[in-house]
Amino acid sequence: MPKKEKGKSFLDVYREINAKEEAEEAARQAKRAENERKARDAYAEKLRQDRLELLKLKQGVISEEEIPQEEEPEEKHYTLWDKISNFFYHNKMYIIFGTLFAALAIFLAYDYFSTVYPDAAVMIIAGDDEFEYITEDMENVFERYCKDYNGDGKIYVRVSYLPADTDDLSYYDQAGRTKLVAEFQSGESIIVIGDRNTCEAMGITEGVLADMREIYPDDENAFELGYMLNGTNFAEDIGYEGLSDELFISFRVPKSGFGVNEKEFTRNYENALEIWDNYIKGIEQDTQTDDE
Repeated sequence: MPKKEKGKSFLDVYREINAKEEAEEAARQAKRAENERKARDAYAEKLRQDRLELLKLKQGVISEEEIPQEEEPEEKHYTLWDKISNFFYHNKMYIIFGTLFAALAIFLAYDYFSTVYPDAAVMIIAGDDEFEYITEDMENVFERYCKDYNGDGKIYVRVSYLPADTDDLSYYDQAGRTKLVAEFQSGESIIVIGDRNTCEAMGITEGVLADMREIYPDDENAFELGYMLNGTNFAEDIGYEGLSDELFISFRVPKSGFGVNEKEFTRNYENALEIWDNYIKGIEQDTQTDDE
């Protein structure tokens, strides 16, 4: 089977276009030089004829009326299209870079104003793939008890499902590991939903998650890693009857490191605790937004 020829690279095409433009420009320069040479020759010939006619006039060979009168040069009129083409030709590089810069600025502005930033973020670390299909239902539940903490006029709680296999932590592919590390390095992802086996296998237990017994000392659902979900209406609220009895909700303890702003981390931690406190007490928030 013949070897498939490699296509031209972007750089090769770019060079060919430049070479073609340079050749065309060289041809235009040569034509312009030729026209200028002819004009100089014509002007020199005219001067010679003028001197010859002046000499004849002085010698009386011809009369002044016989000297041909010089015609006024005809003024060339450029069309609007000629002017536009000339402008684009001489300023094409500025126009190209200006257009690219403007497009980039518009894209960044659109991305900035259209992106909805979360008021709180939840990580689900478990081996139940059903969570992949109910993250939106979980978002809706948490948003009922959430305030507009970031002040953008919208209430949004982001829920991310990060599947885990406690028997084989290499289960995570490169993309999964990258996402998991990014979530833990983020000062936004405070709320964690998981089970003891998964948390212990990943090493996110003591010193990482808040001891909920200190926050709810008289609540039997609170223990050292979090707050058990099977003692709440959470499964019913998200519409998932198969929710494991081993799952609990926990909260990452604020600490510095990994470039995280500790002040922002602490603020998000307090907001996350308030959301859960509102949930277990049944205190729904005003979810009216600017878009409604």
